[in-house]
Amino acid sequence: MDDLPIADAADPATGLFDVKRLAALLDVKPATVRTLRSRGRLPVPTSEDINGGAVWASEIVAAFLKPDDGYDSRVSPDPMLPSVIDLFAGCGGMSLGFQLARFRVLAGYDNWKPAVDTYNQNKLGHEAKTLDLGDVELTIAELEHHRQPDGSFPSIIGGPPCQDFSSAGKRVEGERADLTEKYASIVTHFRPPFFVMENVARAAGAAAYHRALSVMEDAGYTIVKKVLNSAYCGVPQTRKRLIAFGSLSAGHVDRVRHYWETAVSEEAMTVRDWFGTRLETEYYYRHPRSYARRGIFSVDEPSPTIRGVNRPIPAGYPGHEGDPAPASQARPLTTAERAEIQTFPRGFTFAGSRTDTEQMIGNAVPVKLGKFVADSISFAYNTSGVSD
Repeated sequence: MDDLPIADAADPATGLFDVKRLAALLDVKPATVRTLRSRGRLPVPTSEDINGGAVWASEIVAAFLKPDDGYDSRVSPDPMLPSVIDLFAGCGGMSLGFQLARFRVLAGYDNWKPAVDTYNQNKLGHEAKTLDLGDVELTIAELEHHRQPDGSFPSIIGGPPCQDFSSAGKRVEGERADLTEKYASIVTHFRPPFFVMENVARAAGAAAYHRALSVMEDAGYTIVKKVLNSAYCGVPQTRKRLIAFGSLSAGHVDRVRHYWETAVSEEAMTVRDWFGTRLETEYYYRHPRSYARRGIFSVDEPSPTIRGVNRPIPAGYPGHEGDPAPASQARPLTTAERAEIQTFPRGFTFAGSRTDTEQMIGNAVPVKLGKFVADSISFAYNTSGVSD
């Protein structure tokens, strides 16, 4: 039904969409529509009981599907830009950001099946595959088919798992920290035109991180790294991420550095900036790691970092002197709202259990942060001189 006007896809007698017709329009199974409803990712039905089920008016469906947030995963790739593959891709935040910046994303790889299923479920126009990226030999063998006849290889983007560097976990490097070094081994084996490595800000002080950068510098890459605050890159969230960009062209690195220094917003994006009045609340709850921290936040500030847990307001929440309002005036965010704060488009669906979904959302690279990084690289390529 993709080529039909939305009204023509509705029931011709009533102009309404029942679950079956809405599923056909969205190209999903009816059971998926019911799941989306239960997770708050569909608009409220026009009626809950017509012919025994929920129905939506055509205008409600049209408003829901209207591309009013600038997302269209079908954007045409820029032929001036290298193709990319995404390692440690998760559910696709970085991939989607690069795709929206007109890079041709060839594939995503991750070893967590629910994330790979989510990536593929959203039909980004290419496939994600399950792959143990900790096995360097296996990974190299799998990726070899991306090599071109002239020996060239697509660029590589990705975020090796960061739990061992995260403020949510240990303050010492753990056994998985060497995935960062394995990522470097894969990059240096294929020598792509550029790479991007994303990690938590704390990784800047980790020995494994510096060893990985040294390996890539020894292979001929010029590298720039910077902690970017997502709230100044089009994301309504204070989420700081350490981004390293490496290229075989020093000129490209200089231009990416310039973009990072000049293209960030002067003001942080707030939750209200993103949602307008759609949340229908002035305050919301995010469960703190301890009651020494506040749990209530205003929509007139950026969200704190979205984590992989989402809990209701506990009956015993004592309040905090930093709370802008009492807990009685707040509510927790829904799963769908948390995904939007990570700047996933409305309608992006998640596979797996509720726990898996919350973890995927918390782990993801915000789509708009991925696009900001991709835009900086696009700027470098499209402003480069012949000497590069």
